[in-house]
Amino acid sequence: MQDLDAHTVFQGDRSELDRRLRAAAEGLAIELPAEYWKPIGDYCTMLWDWNTKINLTRHTTPESFVRRDLLDSWHVSKCIAENEEVLDVGTGSGIPGIMLAVIRPDLQITLCDSIAKKANVVEQMTKQLKLKVPVYAESVQKVLDDFRYDSLTSRAVGPIVKLCRWLDPYWHTFGRMLAIKGPKWPEEKTEAETRGALKRVDLKCLVSYPMPGTDSESSILQLKRR
Repeated sequence: MQDLDAHTVFQGDRSELDRRLRAAAEGLAIELPAEYWKPIGDYCTMLWDWNTKINLTRHTTPESFVRRDLLDSWHVSKCIAENEEVLDVGTGSGIPGIMLAVIRPDLQITLCDSIAKKANVVEQMTKQLKLKVPVYAESVQKVLDDFRYDSLTSRAVGPIVKLCRWLDPYWHTFGRMLAIKGPKWPEEKTEAETRGALKRVDLKCLVSYPMPGTDSESSILQLKRR
């Protein structure tokens, strides 16, 4: 079936949206309990509605959402231990943070974004989804001045060298960062090594998986203080 645009999806038959989300997930072997699909669909409709007012995402069909946003969130969720406290850094549209709160309800999720209007949007979405997820319109550094976490997550926030520089004074405040990266991460690693940003940091690729519709892979990197 040809992809529908966001307006058609969230204004149309909700059962069709749910069917397409599940079909796309099944095609990628993403297995989730049945009760999670309603909040996932609710999130999609809210996200695409907000996207007409503020630029949050390019993934505006059920298929593209599952192939990128849900797939990334599902893979990173498998790298997090039970009951961890997690800070999603530069959360943007709420990926992976909001999806982690939905598909891993055992986790204690917090979101932060230094762009206040994006933080305000994701806060409204978490409230509508009835998720107990604090949202801070602050930089990660300001949040880490006051709180401690087991893991940080990030996607499309910045290259490895920038992540290391931002976090350099704060490694004692969290266990590790899980960074979702595209196929160019080895080049980013080389740059970070050349510029001395990894002197005190161990970097490990935990998992790689195909990016559907491309010849490339996404990876979950773990950055941890030595």
